[in-house]
Amino acid sequence: MKKYLWILLILVLVLTSCTTGRLNRLEKPNNQEKSGPNIDADEGGTGGDNIAKEDDLESDINYIDISEDEELTNSYLSTTKEKKDISFQKNSENVNRINPESFANNIDVAGTAHMYVTQIPNDIDVDIRYHNYDIPYDYLLITSDNATIYATPNLDANVLGKATQYSKIKLEGVANLNNMNSYQEWHLISWQENGDTVYGYVTNGNGIPRRFRFDRMTEEIKRLENTLAQYEYGYISNYKDRNGSPPLKNGKALDEFGIQAYQSAPAYYSLEDKNDFRYFPDGMLVFILDEANGHFKVRNLVYKGDYWIPKQFISFDNNLDRLDKAIVVDKANQNEALFENRNGRWTMISYTLATTGVPENNKYETPIGSFKVLQKRDRFYYLNHRTGEIGGYAPYGTRFSAGAYVHGIPVDYVKEDGKNIDPGMKEYLLTIGTTPRSAKCVRNYTSHAKFIYDWADLNDTAVIVID
Repeated sequence: MKKYLWILLILVLVLTSCTTGRLNRLEKPNNQEKSGPNIDADEGGTGGDNIAKEDDLESDINYIDISEDEELTNSYLSTTKEKKDISFQKNSENVNRINPESFANNIDVAGTAHMYVTQIPNDIDVDIRYHNYDIPYDYLLITSDNATIYATPNLDANVLGKATQYSKIKLEGVANLNNMNSYQEWHLISWQENGDTVYGYVTNGNGIPRRFRFDRMTEEIKRLENTLAQYEYGYISNYKDRNGSPPLKNGKALDEFGIQAYQSAPAYYSLEDKNDFRYFPDGMLVFILDEANGHFKVRNLVYKGDYWIPKQFISFDNNLDRLDKAIVVDKANQNEALFENRNGRWTMISYTLATTGVPENNKYETPIGSFKVLQKRDRFYYLNHRTGEIGGYAPYGTRFSAGAYVHGIPVDYVKEDGKNIDPGMKEYLLTIGTTPRSAKCVRNYTSHAKFIYDWADLNDTAVIVID
């Protein structure tokens, strides 16, 4: 079998988690009590010197303690000498694509081979405006500690080096090879070395193939665009249960689909049976079909069927007047892309890695569906789940559902003499784009979170979360 010259590129990434108009508030039918924190005015507030109201605070946005991510990142950077600029090779016509026929011929083995050649759909224009990281459209997320890279798909081949856990390397293809009547799957990866493309092999089990699903992303944007044109629409408005606490479902504040009652709306299958319902999360776009008895009959793009929702939970204030911009988050691949409508054609302006919420008991998972941008905060504060005190802040937050934001790397305060000291914003975490680690929020590199914060508008930007 033909040998490939190899050397490993250990990827570096720059890192870090997770108002509508106030309507008449309902009586709380389920006695849900939510203890608020003691707010110290010295902590500082969003857009001012003081925290003026509870809205400046969210619950802990870090499902996994952010210090763990920082330790992994610091350890990684100490071995790579902080060369964060050598992350991914550029996506150019000559570099990001290889000839499928040439690839198949070069794998001269008895087995099957598959090329990874993700393309941007022909009806989507590209004008990349965020350039901090060059990420391949197809890449291998290294999941094992120090994965071995071989020169050829053979365990006896020369070892080219090791790939560090959580690094991301361009993925060219996969081959299921027959060696001594035993099949083994190999990933073909590549990187840039002194201006040349270098190839190597990693055995299955050392990494997870990831890709940017631009086709699926743009399909969802167009589906939302078409549905918005057909129906009157609004969005679920129940931030911090300000419009009333939904009833419990079978005695629980969680439905069978994993959506919490808190900051949601009850959606009844029929007005004749108020015991059978599910929850629609705050911020979700809904399409109005009918109204009766103080309820709107609605549908959305992810939950099958039609539902009846009490009118006080649906807002038309600060509505999505038009769909000109879309943030699409891919939970399965832990990445995202931004699109804007230019004269009737959708244009991709950025694509990057992201980290979403942990599906632990479904309580902290980033909800799927179509949402509107509800609020933007240059920073918002979160509570430490152990102490109940203010634990830190997240920069450049763009809120789209309940306490779920697209935001930059969380900053934990440092305690000195009983006071919270701000260590400063951070740009990068190794764990961005790896596994879900936040509590509902979508973590971005801080520079990209600011890019979104400056770009997105409340009245023309949707957030679409796919799985």
